[in-house]
Formats: sequence, C-alpha cells, structure tokens
Amino acid sequence: MINYSPPIQSPLVRKFLNGEITFTVEISPPVSGSGVEMLDQVSQLKPFIDAVNITDGAGATVGISNIAAAALLKANDVDIILQMNCRDQNRIGLMNDLLGTSALGIHNIIAVRGDNPDTGDHPLAKGVFDLKSHELIRIAHEMTTNGIVPARTMKISASGIQSNSKPISEPPQFFLGTVDVPSLAGDDVWAGRLHKRVAAGLQFVQTQACYDMSLVWRYLDFLEDQGLTESLFVVVSNSPQISAQSALWVKENIWGAEIPDEIIQRLKDAKDPREEGVKICHEQVEELMTMPGIAGINLIESDNLASIAAVLAAIK
Repeated sequence: MINYSPPIQSPLVRKFLNGEITFTVEISPPVSGSGVEMLDQVSQLKPFIDAVNITDGAGATVGISNIAAAALLKANDVDIILQMNCRDQNRIGLMNDLLGTSALGIHNIIAVRGDNPDTGDHPLAKGVFDLKSHELIRIAHEMTTNGIVPARTMKISASGIQSNSKPISEPPQFFLGTVDVPSLAGDDVWAGRLHKRVAAGLQFVQTQACYDMSLVWRYLDFLEDQGLTESLFVVVSNSPQISAQSALWVKENIWGAEIPDEIIQRLKDAKDPREEGVKICHEQVEELMTMPGIAGINLIESDNLASIAAVLAAIK
C-alpha cells in the first residue's frame, strides 16, 4: 500500500495496518509552565483514543513546546502524532528536532508549513520558512530509509569529493503525514502538491476540519481518481461545535474548514446548542466510519474537551 514500511513500533500504525478505524484528538499545548493541566485533560480521553495529535505553534501563537508536550505525554504511555512546522526554524533546527523526536520514541510526524506570524499573537515575529513541508517530509524519509542526515552540498577531501550527508548511528523510523484540505481536491495545483509529497515519502494525510460529508465523499473519490488511495492512509478531522456563533467563526476564520449552512442553522435552532453540537459530531463520525478509504478520525480540541469526550464515549 505504501512505498516504504511504516514503523510498527507505533500502536497507531499497527491499527492502520490492521484496517481498524483509529481515533485521535488534536490538542494545542497550553500557555503554561506546567504540563499538569494538559496531562489531566488527556487522561480523560485516553480510554477512547489511539494517539494524541500535538500542534506546533498553531495559529502562530505561543504555548508549551510541542516536543516537550510530546515527551510528557509519551512518559504517560500516550502514542503521539507530532506536528512540525517550517515557520519557526531553519533546516538545522528541524533536523535536530527530528532526531530528538526519534530519541523520545515518537514515530508519527505531520509536516506543515505553519501559519504566517502576522496572524498570531506576535505579528512582528519573523517567519523562517527555510524548508517547504514536502522538503521536510523528504528529509525525514531519507533519515528513515537511508539512515543519513541528508545534505545537498559537497566537500573536498584527500579521498576526493564527498557529500556532506552524515550517517545516523541509529536511524529513526518515521511515519510521515501532512495536512490536506478536501475543498481543494480536483484542482491541478492540489494534485501536483500531493503527488510531490507522496514522491517525497508521504504515507498519510490528515484533513483540515470538514463538516460537509458530501465534500468528504468527493474528496475520497478524487484521491482514488489520482491513484492515491493505495499510497496513503486518510484521516478526516471533525469536532463538536458549541454554538452557531462558534461554527460561524470557524467557517470564516479557519482556512479550509468547511461547515454547511444547515449545520449552523441546526445549532442556531437548538434549545441546547452544545448538546446539539455533540449530536451532529456523533452523526458525522458514524458516517465517516462507513466511508471506504478512511483510516482514522481526528477530533480537534479547542476548549471543548467535555463535548469531545461525550462523542468518543458514544462511539466507543
């Protein structure tokens, strides 16, 4: 199904390979000097999930380091999907973090570009963007398959011209993903970018939050038409909305998030919008579980832990 063997050390990967639907929760590390709050939150979800998906400065905002958050959760027996952005570090820093991630026993990586700094809480910060996400995927892939820290430069020595690539004494075993946007499916630029990522070593995609089930169906059809369903595991993101206002905010402010007007109207008409949001999410997750080609469902936590727990409890 994929162009190199995924790491079976990851419980999440083993479930993918067994054809089981996986459940993950995406969290943004809190603005805190302690991991206690985050650990308490995840402990409530742990019975229902296969891994925690940790963002990396999502929205160009400050929080606990993604790798520190991952280490804390890993020490508490939680499998990790670690997002790594190309905004905040140059290639040296990113490669250091890839090796450090492997040393922590973390295998599942999502490479993302990262939001522009001017969208976050420090708009004067300078974005690095030394690498593109497909280049980060390629580097992690070469670390895994060739056991090297790749370099595109050469050095001259007594023995001749040699690459500056360095061997890795204990190569990492990465399972490599990226974030995709279902609304772009069918566009030639979208197809080219996704094929480029697959050629670089991509093994799974996680979609931006999508609440339009007809769009998800079309997205899966496009992946099949592009010959990508045999190359990629597909994880679709969703989340319970707590009100019509919150759903409108997501629709208008989160790039690529698709929420149909009828969903917003249901929330607006509900006596208890939070309860209705759980019901809508539950219905959509159950439909997602019936769709051929979906390997997992990712629920995005945005100060909405109780609703996510209710959805997962109902599903499980």
